Amino acid sequence: MKYPDLLPADLARVGTAESRKLNLIVGRLVTDAVKTSLGPRGMEKIFTDIIGEDTITKHGGAFLRKVDVEHPVAKAIVEGVNTVDTHVGDGTVSAAILIGSLLKKADGMLGMGLQPATIIRGYERGLDLALETLDEVKMARDASDRHVLEQLAASCLDGKAITSLVSDAQRLRQMIVDACCHVADLQNGSIDVDDIKIEEKLGNANDIQLVRGTVIDKTIDNAAMPRCVTDARILLLNEPLETMRTKTDDAIEIDSPEQMSRFLEQEVIDVRNMVQKIIGCGAGVVVSRKGINDIAQECLAQAGIISIRRAKYNDLWWLEKATGASVCKSLDAVSSSELGYAQKVHERMVGDERMVFVEGCRNPRSVTILLRSNSKRYLDEFHRSALNALFVLRDFIQTPYVVPGCGSIEAVLADRIKERSVGIGDRSQIAVAMFADALEEIPLTLARNVGMDPLDTLAALRSHYGNSHGRSGWYGIDSERRSVSEMPGTGVIEPLVVKQQVLKTAAEVSAMILNVDDIFMKDEIDNTHCHIDGTVHAHHDGGKAHNHFEQEGLEQRQMHHYY
Repeated sequence: MKYPDLLPADLARVGTAESRKLNLIVGRLVTDAVKTSLGPRGMEKIFTDIIGEDTITKHGGAFLRKVDVEHPVAKAIVEGVNTVDTHVGDGTVSAAILIGSLLKKADGMLGMGLQPATIIRGYERGLDLALETLDEVKMARDASDRHVLEQLAASCLDGKAITSLVSDAQRLRQMIVDACCHVADLQNGSIDVDDIKIEEKLGNANDIQLVRGTVIDKTIDNAAMPRCVTDARILLLNEPLETMRTKTDDAIEIDSPEQMSRFLEQEVIDVRNMVQKIIGCGAGVVVSRKGINDIAQECLAQAGIISIRRAKYNDLWWLEKATGASVCKSLDAVSSSELGYAQKVHERMVGDERMVFVEGCRNPRSVTILLRSNSKRYLDEFHRSALNALFVLRDFIQTPYVVPGCGSIEAVLADRIKERSVGIGDRSQIAVAMFADALEEIPLTLARNVGMDPLDTLAALRSHYGNSHGRSGWYGIDSERRSVSEMPGTGVIEPLVVKQQVLKTAAEVSAMILNVDDIFMKDEIDNTHCHIDGTVHAHHDGGKAHNHFEQEGLEQRQMHHYY
């Protein structure tokens, strides 16, 4: 009697033991790729995409997003790191390192005979203990304290390219803190990072500046218009200052040259009437999303009004917040109440290009950070670093609690978890203790990246925290002196919510990977291609047994398109 095969020929099963081992190895490989980027002495990565464009970054989330991984476990880790980046804006490398360390510890426990369910239960218990400890040791700070805000910005930016290439890092940190303070409601703990516009231009990194208003990457429309307007009243338009063209094929029948002349004259009259309404409302600057034709530009220039056409939608949104203007709904009903105010609107050269600066606004709810660098690659990295710092400040303003950095908080958490794990009476106690050991991987990675010996570092940390509950002070990795030092001297602090998110994501991603016990894979179809006659097919053998050209001679062979 013949039995049918359970699985089709093109479906392969890896197997339980091999699948779990492969998953753990893949997870560790992904995290090993970014762990050297942790800390102020961390190294940068270069990624070259398919069209040859380079990305230079030490941002773990940005690098992993660039790498097009294929294995499901690798994709799960990248998604977990992206979750940390999306929610708190920092801690991406720490999350990747912690995931890799938890998977490494799990591999050892599986070799000891522990079941995945026991390991997962232990990791969940370890996460609960870590969050409880964080709640006990967190330090409350005033969200309006500029010194604390500058400390947070310094901790986030230290060692990154944006601070390495500028001569005055303190000025840069103050600039980012000023940007947050301008748009944040510090009393109610609310801030929207999108209110801070980040503009990029090639140039000297020391020329990075904060504009208390908006910078528009456009030029003034007409050379006859003034280059600068002070005490400017700004009108924002969402309709064109030109004759409308219909989207359908309409036609106008004209029988004589006189009718053509009257038609053109009427077009000019209509445009001038629109411009007259703008002049009548008292506007000195006009910014429109749509077009402004030559006739309208000439009329505006004669009235001493600046116009900027085809501005981006986001630019109008930022101008609304910065100047207090409202986008005009209709020129027929335009009024002075819709106008915004700026002390100065002017055009000036930024690098090799001209830009329009709208600054000196009254209580602006939107500001602009103008980033400068001599390389587009570093401009992109500056942008990522500035966003990281802004998100860190946002996290603190919304939840004004901090914890010490430099790996000290992870050492404290590991010590407390090990102490409390003794009271657990089942096998999950081993997993809880391993969760604590995995946390120590973050300070050890910091130590490796600054050239310290990991074993000596681990012994020094445990000697400070063993059964002391932090009463002897906070000790972490001092990157400047390459030693285990007390933290108040360095002033490195991090927002509480960043650490909470890193711990939660790492535990959840590790549990998800450990829950997978088998892999089934369909065979990939190779050599999919199309013949000149439109026939599309594929070969599992690479097309070796296929007569592509049928019996035609070499000269008569037709094109064979691969895709």
